[in-house]
Amino acid sequence: MAKTPIAAKNQAGWAAVRKKLDAFDRAGLLALVHDLYDASALNRRFLEARLLSSSAFLEEYRRLVADAVYPDPFSRRQVSVRDATATITEYRRSTGDLTGTVDLMLTFLEAGTEQAADLGYGDDPYFAALERKLDAIAKSWSDLSADAREDAAKRLDWVRTRAQSIGWGYGDYVADVVTALQRSHGNTKT
Repeated sequence: MAKTPIAAKNQAGWAAVRKKLDAFDRAGLLALVHDLYDASALNRRFLEARLLSSSAFLEEYRRLVADAVYPDPFSRRQVSVRDATATITEYRRSTGDLTGTVDLMLTFLEAGTEQAADLGYGDDPYFAALERKLDAIAKSWSDLSADAREDAAKRLDWVRTRAQSIGWGYGDYVADVVTALQRSHGNTKT
């Protein structure tokens, strides 16, 4: 018996879903969105961030990122770089807000640096994740407004100072990237 390719097995996809959605009236579409909203906290956060655009939602995302990267040391929660990254991605996709996304990456970086400095936490994959977030901030730097860059520069300066005592080459990496940002954008001090 010949195996059916996976694509052939699953004919459902966005095109099929969209075709069904085209047949919905306004009330039917609202009922569907309501059901999605009620289905999970993730859906609620996504819809609220996309449609309501409030600083309170950014604060909730900050808390989720910080708690995933640096959970209460007395709790039994594990550090979850994956959850923090997924939360940042969710925010970016739901809002398209670059400044808020960079804010969340800075929160990730601050919490991770604090975790490593306070508790000596970290290993190669952990520091690699922190470095990737720093690289993503640097990549987005020129697209930020002057005010957002100024705020980010202050926060990066704190990270650089805090990371000086951390091994694994992390402190040096942070210092190099922050210094390069300063030079490339004409700042004498971050």
